[in-house]
Amino acid sequence: MNKQRWSLMLLSFALIMVIGACSNAGVTDNSLTAASSEPLQTEATNSSIHHNTEIDAPVSSPTNAEPVESANHDMPEYLPQDFPLPQDAEISTSHSSETDGKKAVLLIFSTKESMATVTKLYKDYFNGLKLENAAQTIDDKNIIIQGEDTVNHHGWSMLGGLLAGQDGVVQLTVTWAEL
Repeated sequence: MNKQRWSLMLLSFALIMVIGACSNAGVTDNSLTAASSEPLQTEATNSSIHHNTEIDAPVSSPTNAEPVESANHDMPEYLPQDFPLPQDAEISTSHSSETDGKKAVLLIFSTKESMATVTKLYKDYFNGLKLENAAQTIDDKNIIIQGEDTVNHHGWSMLGGLLAGQDGVVQLTVTWAEL
């Protein structure tokens, strides 16, 4: 069952990355406009979705990232409050749901911070959680981190990299679920 859950989560990420890459390929002004200006309709119950939400934050150094409160920045309702976002993060998808009493989150955002800065931020965060059954694939253009927080009974997966159609923009997809 656990293998099936991780396989489904990884397949979902792959599909999201393909769809995200295709829908952003024609955008050249570094902002998501017409492609995602209307809210996504879904049949899911107990969920909320927000699209094209920008985080209003002061310009800061590339290493400045801190946890963001959901009420202020359209973070998914169930995402742990200590999850850090770069100060310039632009959230394109924020989705929370609950199925069979288990909460889950999908968060897609982009940043203009360097890949090295983003990689350090999330390696440090996930290393601090001491994930079990963890896997990391990180290079200068991609980041994949997944594992289980057995203390809090959470499953994490992060997948992202540099966007081909937008120079200097890193897009990340995060899924979190209660185990």
